[in-house]
Amino acid sequence: MKKTKLIILTIFIANFSYAQTTLMDSLIQKNYSTFKKNNNKSFEGKGWTTLQGEMSKSNSVLLGEVHFSNEVPYFTNAVINNIKFDNYILEIDPYTTNTISTKIKSLSPAELDKFRNESSSAFSFLRGESEFDLFKNIVQQNIKLFGAEQISIFSDRLLLSELSKQSKNAKAKEIYKQMIANSAAYDTKNNTTFYMFSNDFQAKMNALSALNLSANEKEQLEALKLSKELYLNRIHPLRVQFMKHLVFEKLPEWKDKKNLFKFGANHMPKGESLMEVFDVGNLVSNIEEANYRKSLHIMLIGKQQGETLADLDQYKSFLTVVNDDNWYAYDLRPLKQAISKNKLKVADLELERIIKGYDYLVFIPEVTRFTERGK
Repeated sequence: MKKTKLIILTIFIANFSYAQTTLMDSLIQKNYSTFKKNNNKSFEGKGWTTLQGEMSKSNSVLLGEVHFSNEVPYFTNAVINNIKFDNYILEIDPYTTNTISTKIKSLSPAELDKFRNESSSAFSFLRGESEFDLFKNIVQQNIKLFGAEQISIFSDRLLLSELSKQSKNAKAKEIYKQMIANSAAYDTKNNTTFYMFSNDFQAKMNALSALNLSANEKEQLEALKLSKELYLNRIHPLRVQFMKHLVFEKLPEWKDKKNLFKFGANHMPKGESLMEVFDVGNLVSNIEEANYRKSLHIMLIGKQQGETLADLDQYKSFLTVVNDDNWYAYDLRPLKQAISKNKLKVADLELERIIKGYDYLVFIPEVTRFTERGK
């Protein structure tokens, strides 16, 4: 009798799983469209027309990306060239963001090229040629920039160099110059750690804290201290809290404007993030909803060099319709509705968070790594 019940249960589970897969496949097949690159540094096709229409209707557009690619900057450039945005919020600290923006506006092409060659290691994602070209286009279109991230472990010398130029305190200027020199020497001699974690860094930060500094200097040094702690302790919720703080701090400047956010895909869902915290995407979604406005959340994934579609097993239901080198735009809202109505069960928790947290999933046929600049 027990054996019979076990067989029946096994058959039921198999049938249920098949029915759920069939329903998901059916919903996906009914709710996708394709598009492709054209010769005008943009796209053409129904999928692009659909995405443009959705982005145009939304106050904030949030792109959840795969980092270090050429294709996502290409997509983002096409977005800003076809839709007018007031603000661009990115996953780089505000001080590096402002410094690079100022250099683009003030330096000659030759001077900017020299600056990039000497300092690009401090640029975070902007060390990539395609990402820098996107950033430069945004600056030249006079879209306001906001950085929302901790200071990169590689950005200390760039930040200290700018503080040295701005400071009115002679003693502080001397300490900044010492830190820059020591950081450069430290990185040369020690390739297993970073100057930011050294005793010399801590001693000089303590010395700076005892000086009479400007509010701007104090703010940046506090951000540098916090970044050090985030790196040392790897407290992801605190890092996200800091990112949300930076976004929320600028709320008066972006809440009634047209905004484009571009962060890693973990950060942009409107619900719980892929890292099991409520992230920047959730904050922006709630703010827009509270102001009777819309946010649109788009996740971009793709097949990286050396991969096959089978390597993206998590997305296999979406990839069953992929049969050419077009880009694919999947409307996730019908799937989310089916989950909400208890018609669709998604076994993979991360995939369920993606479906619930994003409005569209964009599949890129091949993702190539960007070329890096500098040393």
